[in-house]
Amino acid sequence: MEHHLAKPSALLEAAESYLLHLHGTLALIPDPAYTRVSAALPGSTIGKHVRHVLDHFSLLLAADPADPSAYVSYMQRERNPATESSPRGGQEAITEMVAVLRSAKALAISPEAPLRIEDTVPTESSLCGGDAAFVSSWGRELWFCTHHMIHHNAVIACLMHEFGLQPPKEFAYAPSTLKHSHH
Repeated sequence: MEHHLAKPSALLEAAESYLLHLHGTLALIPDPAYTRVSAALPGSTIGKHVRHVLDHFSLLLAADPADPSAYVSYMQRERNPATESSPRGGQEAITEMVAVLRSAKALAISPEAPLRIEDTVPTESSLCGGDAAFVSSWGRELWFCTHHMIHHNAVIACLMHEFGLQPPKEFAYAPSTLKHSHH
């Protein structure tokens, strides 16, 4: 099997596509279901999952890989209550995120651009772990944010089922799963 480096536009288009799919799915969710706390996942709401996903994208898109001191700290997320309070708030935040993805700034970033990441990493003595820094790339982190969203979309789909709602057919499936299922 021949592999090739992903073009910057392919990574951006994938992120945009999944964000827009989430945007459309939110139109199917009534306000009470968006903030309803799950019985299966105590403390979890659809809105909180949407906000969590967008927090990660916001952190990445705010970083400037051209700045050698730039970093992304997934530990220090600013939580936007409007995003988790209503489907409309979630859709507005997604629309803003897509606009940033489409901006010239985002399109000019090389996927290979190095980017320092800070996050909490489990240790031998504690799953709560400790803070760690490591080097990644802008493209790798964009792909992480996209796959992270797919994972949370799967949780959102489960919550929709719990609340008696039907998610779209291909919502919450990774590209590799969709590719395999179409063969």
